[in-house]
Amino acid sequence: MMQDRKMFMVIMVGLMAIASGLSVLAFWDRNERMLMKSDGYRFKEEYESYNGKMNESNKTTYPTVELDENNPYVYKTDDEIASFLEDGTGLIYFGYSTCPWCRSAVPILTKAASSTNLAEILYVDIKNIRDTLALDDKDAVIVKEEGTNGYREILKKLDPVLEKYYLENKKGKKIDTKEKRLYAPTVITIKDGKILDIHVDTVKTQKSGYDILTEKEQEELFEIYQKMIIKLQNTTCDESC
Repeated sequence: MMQDRKMFMVIMVGLMAIASGLSVLAFWDRNERMLMKSDGYRFKEEYESYNGKMNESNKTTYPTVELDENNPYVYKTDDEIASFLEDGTGLIYFGYSTCPWCRSAVPILTKAASSTNLAEILYVDIKNIRDTLALDDKDAVIVKEEGTNGYREILKKLDPVLEKYYLENKKGKKIDTKEKRLYAPTVITIKDGKILDIHVDTVKTQKSGYDILTEKEQEELFEIYQKMIIKLQNTTCDESC
């Protein structure tokens, strides 16, 4: 009887060890799969995670974004893009997932890339890398938070195509910050380090990022992005670029 009980305990301990081992394997397998996710899958998850959610600052629901996991977005850091701008060739999208204008633009940009067989869109999340500027009581520009070094390098390289950055004071007067600003969304095409085109925001008729683009507006933005990509694909840069 004692022997049977010992045997039973041995079997139970063995089963528990196997179960524990399987749990550990499942844990590692899950994490392995998380690490192996493609950039496209990661981008899809990031943007779609805000579908149906509300922006607490203005109590407005984020525009819905639906993407295939085999989309062309490739994550890049600000430092990587600063280097890429030296002599790289491709299309860069500057934005972030909670930017409503970006959420309107991304599906159209994705469609334009698919229509032209563009394999990669280099993506830089700019939400937390930019300078935060403000005005003091005398309308002097102050830096509340410094941007990253990579962001500053990007601004230097894009300076010729970026517009001046203004802040409004309490009376609605525009104050020149003497700085440039990388807005979201910004799409840039570059060939051999030469900037071909830049498009900021979506279309002029979209007054709010939370407004759903009409069919006509979608077609307008699609044509803008498509032309940029086709020009990128067809251009051989020389000193005139």
